[in-house]
Amino acid sequence: MAKNNIFLFSVITIIYLSIVAGLIYLAHTYIKYINELEEKNCKCSEDDKRDMVRNFSYLILISWGLFILALVVSPPRELINIFSSRIFSLVQFLLVAGYGGILFLYSKKLIDESCKCSESWVREAMQYQSYVYIFFSVISFLVFIAKLVLGNDVKEIRKLTKVLKNNK
Repeated sequence: MAKNNIFLFSVITIIYLSIVAGLIYLAHTYIKYINELEEKNCKCSEDDKRDMVRNFSYLILISWGLFILALVVSPPRELINIFSSRIFSLVQFLLVAGYGGILFLYSKKLIDESCKCSESWVREAMQYQSYVYIFFSVISFLVFIAKLVLGNDVKEIRKLTKVLKNNK
């Protein structure tokens, strides 16, 4: 039983770290891509959203760095309290929704205008990642609303589920 739990924890940890590494890689790649567009003097890529994608990408890199640092130096109970708070859920929703929206709008602009100097797999990755971020922002919003409606009282949730089971 204990070996199964350790194995499951190891698999989940590897998957999670792989996803984090991928997100960090993509944020870095977007910064590099936008800098290359500026160096090429790609006129059709010029937009306020280009700078916003770069700034959000820097924010993502800094946020992940701070998150990893917090995991290393903070007690687990404090982290659980922070990550389960309504404020954290709201901030997470705003960041994910904002980043997803900006990625979507900017990549859509480049694709719709057939911007030849911006053609790259990175442009396509922006578009697909924006879909994922928009999906997760909807999930974050629903979690935030659920926390507002239900609160953090687990006992009430258990009572409610018990009543619903008894009514079947």
